[in-house]
Amino acid sequence: MKCSVKYVFSLLALLLVASMPCFGQKNDKSNLVISGHGWYGYDIEQSRPELKSYGYMTYEASVGFQTDPADSCAYARAFGFPMISVGFSLARTSDFKFYDQTRFPDLYSVYGSFERSIVRQKRFSAGYQFDFGATYNPGRYDPVNNPGNNWLSSPFMAYFGAGAFAKLHLGTRWEVGADFMFRHFSNGRLALPNEALNALGGGIFARYRLSDYDYTYYKSSGYEKPAFDKKMQYMIVLGGGVHTCMAEWNAYVESEPDPEKKKEALSGLKAHPKLSLSFDALYRYSMRYATGVGVDVFYSSNMEELEKSDRLFYGDEAVDKCPGYSPVSVGVAVVQEVYWRNLAVHVAVGAYPYRKKGVNGPEAKAAGDRERGWHYEKAGLRYYFPELGNTFLGFAIKSHSIKAEYLEFSIGVRL
Repeated sequence: MKCSVKYVFSLLALLLVASMPCFGQKNDKSNLVISGHGWYGYDIEQSRPELKSYGYMTYEASVGFQTDPADSCAYARAFGFPMISVGFSLARTSDFKFYDQTRFPDLYSVYGSFERSIVRQKRFSAGYQFDFGATYNPGRYDPVNNPGNNWLSSPFMAYFGAGAFAKLHLGTRWEVGADFMFRHFSNGRLALPNEALNALGGGIFARYRLSDYDYTYYKSSGYEKPAFDKKMQYMIVLGGGVHTCMAEWNAYVESEPDPEKKKEALSGLKAHPKLSLSFDALYRYSMRYATGVGVDVFYSSNMEELEKSDRLFYGDEAVDKCPGYSPVSVGVAVVQEVYWRNLAVHVAVGAYPYRKKGVNGPEAKAAGDRERGWHYEKAGLRYYFPELGNTFLGFAIKSHSIKAEYLEFSIGVRL
């Protein structure tokens, strides 16, 4: 990208300053932290026989805001005064080497980051961080011109990262450190193919603070935690999204040997609507955390197409022996929310007591169709509006064995 570092940092600073009211922090540029980061990742699945090198570099720039005891933010105090950043990254996945003519593009991401120090000493600190953002993919799957790029098939994807870090403090303004992270890129099944990219790796970073920083001053143990009334809270949530079907891909696209016909079949794949209705009961036992259970009712609109493609790909015998095809599935999940003011990270891990979604035996597993399993996961964000009766908006990725089914957008109310 033909953009100087100066302009990248200026844009990130504007984004961060604009977001400060959401975090309840004072608008003070002296709390800003400028970072540069180099990271080397390694594809952990290694499931592509045409790929002969599994590593790639990522270059990042970010601007962070250091929460401060002087802000009197109860959430910052409860989390030990974390740093909240916005960043830009360039993943050089074009450096992947293939045995054939496959080409991968570079990936461009904008993300938010939450970094918390668990150990904080005068010269050393260590902790964990989470990233969540959006990725632009300029080169997509093409069965004629680039058939090996079956990981990335849509221009926009979600990015998620999680890891641990350790850093040295060089005086009161400079610090250097290293991290180890897991990173995931996926389009949430908005299009197929979507093999996604899962990587583990490590990096080094350098940071400069715009004001002197006393690390021992930020130790959370020296501050009294605010009082909080423990209580039950109940949510009713309506969600929806779209989904491209793996079974239809296997039947109409993957099994077609001719590249031109494969491209034609790919253009005919439909994005099927998905709906959900959820009821959650959570016990909020601290300002930061709530844990409980939820009941999810899912509706899939593509059962007729699913049965048709199953018969074509798996055969009539496998379909006739399967449990059947019902558009409604019911799940029961353990639910966890983590709060920062009105923003919440929402995670659910569940199982299906009722589900009939066609072929669900060794045939489906051999074809890589994970979404017919007995368990599921949902992970995303919610933003609550207390002034609007505790309604909230959210989005999440629903997956099976960490394989995305669809990207869900939701609206709900907390009672």
